[in-house]
Amino acid sequence: MRKVLVVPGALVGEPDWDEAGRALLARGALPVLDLLRRAPRRVRAPDAPWSDGAAHLHWLADAFQVPARPAPTAPYAWNANAGVAEPPAEPGQIWFCEPVHLVLRPERTVLSPIDRPGLDELEVRSLLEDAADSAREAGADLQVRHGRWYLRVPQGWDLQARPLQAVLGASVETRMPTGAGASHWRRLLNEIQMRWYVNAVNTARESRGQQTANALWLHGGGAWTALPASPFAEVESDDPVVLGWHRAGRPAGTAHDRADILTVWPQLFESYWRKDWDAWSRAWIGLQDIVLAHRAAPRSAGQRPLEVVACGRWSVAAFSLREGLARFAFGRRSLRECLVEAAS
Repeated sequence: MRKVLVVPGALVGEPDWDEAGRALLARGALPVLDLLRRAPRRVRAPDAPWSDGAAHLHWLADAFQVPARPAPTAPYAWNANAGVAEPPAEPGQIWFCEPVHLVLRPERTVLSPIDRPGLDELEVRSLLEDAADSAREAGADLQVRHGRWYLRVPQGWDLQARPLQAVLGASVETRMPTGAGASHWRRLLNEIQMRWYVNAVNTARESRGQQTANALWLHGGGAWTALPASPFAEVESDDPVVLGWHRAGRPAGTAHDRADILTVWPQLFESYWRKDWDAWSRAWIGLQDIVLAHRAAPRSAGQRPLEVVACGRWSVAAFSLREGLARFAFGRRSLRECLVEAAS
C-alpha cells in the first residue's frame, strides 16, 4: 500500500546539470534532495523511442498495462471527458490533433505550444471551421472537446506518431508520423496549413507579434480497448489520459483489492522542456512541500510509504521513501547522481 508520486521533468540531462543543480541549491531544495540522495532507488532507461522526450508517458503506459506502442491516449481521454468506461459509440480511431506553432530555423524546425498567448474561444472557432472542412473532405471528423482537439477517423490509419509532450521544443524533422497512413495525414495537414496561412486569426496574431497556429500535431491515436485491472485504488490527476486509462481498467462498481494511490504532479514539466532552470527550481519547492508534509503526517492520519518516480527525457528513477529508511545512508549518492539521467 503506497502513495506513488510521478514527477515528469524531475531528471535532467548531463549538459544541463550544472545550471539546474545550482538553481536547486540556491532555491533551498536541499531538504527534499537529501531525502532522495539517501533513499533506495531503482533506475529504468527503456529503449522506447516513441516516448523519448517524456519518459513518464512510458512509465504510466506500463503501469496501466496499455498494450500498444506508441500507447493510444486520445480515445481514453475522450471517454474520460465523457465520464464513461466503455468504447466510443462510433467505431474507428480517435487521435489528438492539436494546434502548434512551428519555428523555422536554419538547421531544424522547432515545435512549440501556442501559449503566448493561447488561442481564445473566437480564434479556436475560426481555425476549427477551416480545419474541420478539410477533415470532412478527407473522410475524417475534427472536433474540440473540453479544450482538446480530436480527429476521428472511421476507417482508421496505419500510423505511428510521437506524443506532443515528447516533441516540445525539439526538431520535428525526425519525429513526424510514419506508417502506411502517413501520406493521408500529410495531405490533410498540408491542406489545413494552406487554409490557416490566410486565416484572419493568424493574420491578426502575426501583426501583434504573437505565435500563429501554423500546424497541427497528430498523436495518441487508436481504438479504445479495455485494459487489465488498474493497479491503483485512486488516481489523483486532472489529465484525462491518465483518468481514462484508470477507468478503462476499473469499471464503476468493480471491487478493488489494492490500496496504492497514484498522483501525477506535472508542475516541473514545462520549465523542464523549456530549460528554464530558475522556474524549474521554484517548482521543486512545491514538490518539496508535498514530500515533507507527507513524511510529517502521523500514522494515525493514514500515512502510506511514499515512492517518488522522477522522470526525465528517456529514463525514470524511483525513490522509496519508506518511514525510517531515508535517515540512513544507502550509498550516499551525490545530488548529480540523483537527478542526472541514466545514459540513453
